[in-house]
Amino acid sequence: MVAAPARVAEGTLSLQSIVKRFGEVTALAGVSLEIRTGEFFTLLGPSGCGKTTLLRIIAGLEVPSEGRVVLLGRDITTLPANQRPVNTVFQSYALFPHLSVWENIAFGLKSRRMDKAEVERRVGYGLRMLQLEPLAQRLPHQLSGGQKQRVALARALVNEPQVLLLDEPMSALDAKLRAEVQVQLRRLQQQLGLTFILVTHDQDEAMAVSDRIALMRMGQLEQVGTPEEVYERPRTRYAAEFLGAANLIQGQRIPMGLETALGRLALGQTPPWDQGYVAIRPERVRLSQLEPRQNGLRVRVREVVYRGAYQEVWLEPGSLRVRAAPHPTLHAGQELWAELPTEALVVLDE
Repeated sequence: MVAAPARVAEGTLSLQSIVKRFGEVTALAGVSLEIRTGEFFTLLGPSGCGKTTLLRIIAGLEVPSEGRVVLLGRDITTLPANQRPVNTVFQSYALFPHLSVWENIAFGLKSRRMDKAEVERRVGYGLRMLQLEPLAQRLPHQLSGGQKQRVALARALVNEPQVLLLDEPMSALDAKLRAEVQVQLRRLQQQLGLTFILVTHDQDEAMAVSDRIALMRMGQLEQVGTPEEVYERPRTRYAAEFLGAANLIQGQRIPMGLETALGRLALGQTPPWDQGYVAIRPERVRLSQLEPRQNGLRVRVREVVYRGAYQEVWLEPGSLRVRAAPHPTLHAGQELWAELPTEALVVLDE
């Protein structure tokens, strides 16, 4: 039996012990989240982790097997999708091919039998807000991917939803356009002050736009926090590896540190286990010709890959990965010191 939920703070979207089963498959296994008003919140994870199912439950397109959805203090768990103050922008954009940009944006307003002058006002606002005025009479097939995405956003926003749901809306865009649209989307959300909830499998996208991220795994929450918190202080091996690259080092707890295959390492905190893992991001490993005072490892360069703004360096023994500023003298076979700063070593929960 699910315990009675705590009273929800006004102005939040509260997901309370959400369970969703499809036959014998459990897609969501007791997910609880509090999403603040005006927050850009991202559900991040690989395919099959439950993030889209959770979004569909918020939208009213699925009903949870257990749990409650509460918006602004009102239980909307069983409220039909068309009665919720929520709009969704889908991955496919779902534009009507025979309607112009103007007509696509106006469609939802007209279906609600809104006054003609109000429709004109809102559509005009949407066109200006998303910089679509020159494209108002074009059909969807005459638009680029980025323009179609802006039309889909405008169509959702003119309905003045309290929550805007975004289901992988940038996945069809090329890398350069995706980066540009991410900035525009974040800027738009801050300008409007609306609650945006994004579903994505793209870690870079999540980092770029989010106030907070919920990393999901197998129908459960792995970690929730700001991009900086989740990236700099992952709690598990899964979180460390999914959100960016990470060096995972296994070791045995000893007084004041960890005994590893690479040598002894001093830690800034005492591990809660006798044997487990610490993580360090590649960009936090320092390379030097001089032996560091603490946590210095004598290593040999196995491979150097030039990436333009930085170099990726693989070291041996072991398989430490380092991200460093380009250096013309760094080459395979070179011996040097690697420093693993105490403050950069994160003790994982497992």
